[in-house]
Amino acid sequence: MTLWRTPRWLASSVRNKLLAMALLPLLVAFPMLVIALALWGNLAYDRLLITKVRSDLAVANGYFEQVLSEVGSGTLGVAGSQALYAALRPALPADRSGLNEQLAGARERLGLDFLLLYDAQGRPLARAVPAGLSSADASQPMPTMPAAIGASLQAAGSSAKARLLLLEPEALDAFAPHLSPRLRIPLVATLNAAPATREAEHRAMVMLSTHRVLDAKGQTLALLAGGLLLNQNLDFIDHINRIVYPEGALPFGSQGTATLFMDDVRITTNVRLFQDQRAIG
Repeated sequence: MTLWRTPRWLASSVRNKLLAMALLPLLVAFPMLVIALALWGNLAYDRLLITKVRSDLAVANGYFEQVLSEVGSGTLGVAGSQALYAALRPALPADRSGLNEQLAGARERLGLDFLLLYDAQGRPLARAVPAGLSSADASQPMPTMPAAIGASLQAAGSSAKARLLLLEPEALDAFAPHLSPRLRIPLVATLNAAPATREAEHRAMVMLSTHRVLDAKGQTLALLAGGLLLNQNLDFIDHINRIVYPEGALPFGSQGTATLFMDDVRITTNVRLFQDQRAIG
């Protein structure tokens, strides 16, 4: 029994035989070439995407480090200013009534969330009163210098750069109680998220800078602390997004997103769930 018979067009012509011999390798090689190109293209595209993500993260990290430096250098500039030194010279506390206003102006100019002044022994001297703070909160007396600020002063040394700290709510409330409403972030259950037993994130992510105010002899007159709270700081994350993804940086009119995480929880983001609600938590 014959299993395969040579086609008549091939058996009857030497030309057809030569043509078949020439095309047969192509019929085998072409699909293999297509498969190889597809695999190479996917690999090259993946590498391109990874490079793009690393580049975006590098830009975002660069801006983040810049803000740490700006918070630190700005606070250091206030601590070393002649105006603050002159305001601290009077011996009587009553003659230092302008310290609060001076710190308030510096806080607003630097864009900080808090700016606090203590004497060399850690007793409160003055603080910047944020705009919109209720009269009851504004008149609340300052406590003595909390441990978080003292630890930041020791760790900073001569560095002008602010430190990034994770603080418990009680630690932040000790020196910036007006920021407490921004701390509680309810956790939103999402698909494939790690199981969580808590219902909300209460910790604070803070950029904190602490510097000594020195006299002409190098003696410590006071201690100045300033910083930013990053929890639900929408201006901060929106500015990062504009830097990483300027207008026209992405194809097809798409828009980039930026998120700051504390562990695996979004504490500030420009990702929208629907309408203007952000995916915080």
